[in-house]
Amino acid sequence: MLKRISIIFFVFFLCISFLKADCFLRKDSSGGFLVPFSIKNLTTAIPDIGNANDRDVLIDSLTLFADNLGKRLNGTILIARHDTILVEKAYGYLHLYRSHDGYGWMPASELEKRRLQPSNAMTSNSIFELASVSKQFTAAAILKLCSEERMSLSDTLGQYFPGIPYKEVTVRQLLTHTSGLPEYFNFEYKIYDTATFITNDDLVRILVKTKPQRMFLSGQGYKYCNTNYALLASIVSIVSGESFEQYVRDHLWKPAGMKNTFFFTELVGLYPGGEQPECAVRKGQDYVNVKPLEGVTTLPLTRGHWRTGNLALYDRLNGILGDKGVFTNAEDLVRWTNVYFMEYQILTKDWIDEATRCQNKLPNGTVPRDMYGYGVHLEESPEHGLIVYHGGLWNGYHNLWAYRPSDGLIIIFLSNLYNSSHSGQSNELLNIYDRQSL
Repeated sequence: MLKRISIIFFVFFLCISFLKADCFLRKDSSGGFLVPFSIKNLTTAIPDIGNANDRDVLIDSLTLFADNLGKRLNGTILIARHDTILVEKAYGYLHLYRSHDGYGWMPASELEKRRLQPSNAMTSNSIFELASVSKQFTAAAILKLCSEERMSLSDTLGQYFPGIPYKEVTVRQLLTHTSGLPEYFNFEYKIYDTATFITNDDLVRILVKTKPQRMFLSGQGYKYCNTNYALLASIVSIVSGESFEQYVRDHLWKPAGMKNTFFFTELVGLYPGGEQPECAVRKGQDYVNVKPLEGVTTLPLTRGHWRTGNLALYDRLNGILGDKGVFTNAEDLVRWTNVYFMEYQILTKDWIDEATRCQNKLPNGTVPRDMYGYGVHLEESPEHGLIVYHGGLWNGYHNLWAYRPSDGLIIIFLSNLYNSSHSGQSNELLNIYDRQSL
């Protein structure tokens, strides 16, 4: 459980677009020093970010930045250094209720009443769909199996999926988006012969049956593609002999102390019964007042919303995992970032160094503008050094997770309103932090 002290200061942000690739400072009751929270019963030293006055100025600046951003933001923001949260804050609502679309017809007064219910308020531990921020867990699962010599980065799709038309594509090319595989987001819905959520097995079956044209020959280009990570999730299941969900939970999340992280399939089940309200939508079925299945989490669950504020109905593609589909909160992401990327408790430093190094260099020696490692984007500048990050856009969610290896700075932005409120703010945030933490 995170140790907390009385006053919560807040905020943030850093954004780098999802396609371009895409913490709460609490003072003690006397207004004194930062206090670290415990991750798996570990407590680290207070970060050295200057004297008390300098820290106050830094936090005040970040808080002002966050509050200005919060005029448009609906979600949570967290900034930490290693396992010490510096700034954390929550804005807005779990459900926006701006329109009756998706909820059945109801007057504006009823929508307003629902929005203002105390139980609908956003909190710092609210749960969000991570969208493509999920990809780092899929990459970590693959790398762990490779580290145990149960598989290899040079393995090919043909070894795992008989009949697939892209037999020579390697696991490494899937990890780095250099496979040239077609983007399953772009397939016509009629290609699937199911009326409910589509699974990873369904996707593999469609690839084998219809053989969609690839974008380029494997290894000859770079194009961010969700199909890569959906297939990687299936490979994890084949190699481990477990479901993808079970393997990730047992070998990644439990060691990291992540107790409020789960998959979409555990939120609604692949084929929910009649107890939850259903309504027909353009792309399959939607479940409006969804609550996690028993034993998954008791924390408040958000729903995604489009730029208009309308509810984003669940898409049939939600059932495909590996490229998306992870639900969690900001504090569990801090735990993960520390344990996996900075403390090397799941993989050794050598493996993490490889994961956070540019891996999508092309045969002709060129490096795409969008540098990609294994499950993470990379950006480096003279002003701020190397930033490891991933964005996520899906089903009304707009997220960013980032950390800086040089000093353990962690930045997390989770939003259930896709209005680009945080876009383009990264340099200003890093300038504030770097200028005042020296």
